[in-house]
Amino acid sequence: MKRKLFLIMAFCLSALMITGCSDQGDGTPSETSAVQTEKTDTTEADAVPFSETVGVWSYNDEFVFHSSDGNRYLLKEDSSGTVQSTDGKSYSVQECDYRLYQIKHLENDKLTVSEGRYFETALNSKDYPDGYKKLVITYEKSDLFDADTLEKAVKGESVSAETMAETQGETEAVTTESETSAPETESVTETEQAQSETESETSESEASTSADEDASTAEEAEYAGIYKKIEDFLETDNYKQKDPGNRSLEVFNYLHNLADANIEEASITNDTAKNEVSFKCYEKYTIIVNNTDGTITVNTES
Repeated sequence: MKRKLFLIMAFCLSALMITGCSDQGDGTPSETSAVQTEKTDTTEADAVPFSETVGVWSYNDEFVFHSSDGNRYLLKEDSSGTVQSTDGKSYSVQECDYRLYQIKHLENDKLTVSEGRYFETALNSKDYPDGYKKLVITYEKSDLFDADTLEKAVKGESVSAETMAETQGETEAVTTESETSAPETESVTETEQAQSETESETSESEASTSADEDASTAEEAEYAGIYKKIEDFLETDNYKQKDPGNRSLEVFNYLHNLADANIEEASITNDTAKNEVSFKCYEKYTIIVNNTDGTITVNTES
């Protein structure tokens, strides 16, 4: 009888030990299983493969080349660069330090990605300890560059003089055509000239902003450089073709990308209810961009 009781107790003890090894006793998976689940949950799937995005993409005045080798490269305007655009400017090809996190959307000539851009002011911050801010950027397809020429450049191959000559030839042809049509412009009658001048004055009047200070003052003010950059950005197709909400997002990202030392980065705010983006600069000015009507207002602290 004692022997039977001993065998039953030994069997129960073995069953308990097996159960203890399979989990942590409270139904929680083992450590290895938990880590694998975390990695799976944080993986962001691309909407399309990188190979479908090969080409040159532009954002404001930036050009990013998606190469067939699976890497991204920045095209920087450089008088000594080996690559020429169709408008005759020279560019150098550099490694792109923008971190591509996810290809979110691709439609015709627009590419939306989630990427990280480095900001020295964000380094060691709570949200961006490595200094890379996660931004959503919408690029537009650019046809200013020859893809084969860029592929050779990223591989370290020299761009042939023949290719450069063809690009220059196309540019000269466009210039010649423009010059040929000049006499037609000069033959405009005095009445047409007067009408054109009137229309120009009307257009300039409609383009005036609702700033507290008039345009001439804004050009001479301390914040003139920042004001002009925003003003130019509001004239881009990338801004005009979007609805007010997405315009605000574009302006918000643009201001962060400027990384201007005179802009208080922490003050950049996107008011989604009003479709307004505001920020402080030079410690005494508050600039408000209304993205419903595309106006800029400047307030000065007393």
